[in-house]
Amino acid sequence: MNHQRPASATATNAGGLSTAHPPIWYYGPEIPIIGSNGMGVFGFSLALLLLLPGYGLATFLFTGPDVIQGVQANQGESLTASSFILIMLASAVFIGAFFAWVVSEPQVQAFTFDENQQLLTLTLTRRCRSPVEVHVPFSEIISIRPYVMTSSAHDGHFRVVYRGAKGKVFEHRLGDGTSLENIEFHGAWLRGMLGGRMGELLDLDK
Repeated sequence: MNHQRPASATATNAGGLSTAHPPIWYYGPEIPIIGSNGMGVFGFSLALLLLLPGYGLATFLFTGPDVIQGVQANQGESLTASSFILIMLASAVFIGAFFAWVVSEPQVQAFTFDENQQLLTLTLTRRCRSPVEVHVPFSEIISIRPYVMTSSAHDGHFRVVYRGAKGKVFEHRLGDGTSLENIEFHGAWLRGMLGGRMGELLDLDK
């Protein structure tokens, strides 16, 4: 694919006229996007899960026989048992937080708007998974809207909403840190292709 960096909104030719927008707008890192090793993460998580029965067994060995025989455990044994219980609880919390982190919302690391093919290509990455490319025909784009976080901000981002497989609606954030000049420049170009589906700049501070 012929990747191009975002064109500058302030570029002018010798006659002082604004440069026309190129047919392809590429936004993304200069280096290849490399996914995480999913199998390594899976093995790490599995090892933690397998340790939990061991913690339970160790706790039973410390406290179980005394409870069965009706013998009062001494202070040292009680502290040891409490430590194992705390370790089990901490492990459960850690595993829950880890999987919540893994299944978090995918992020757009790169995207390409192609005027000739009428196609938006998104490179999505999700933690602990390899990046995937999603191809969205312009006809499936529901809306694109630029945002700024505050009235005094000098840059912003876009949010795109589109229909995916089986009519499911997806929404992603694009182009974090895009200057206001380039938001206007790219927005005018997209509005020419998408019409009213390309929204006006929205200030989230208001």
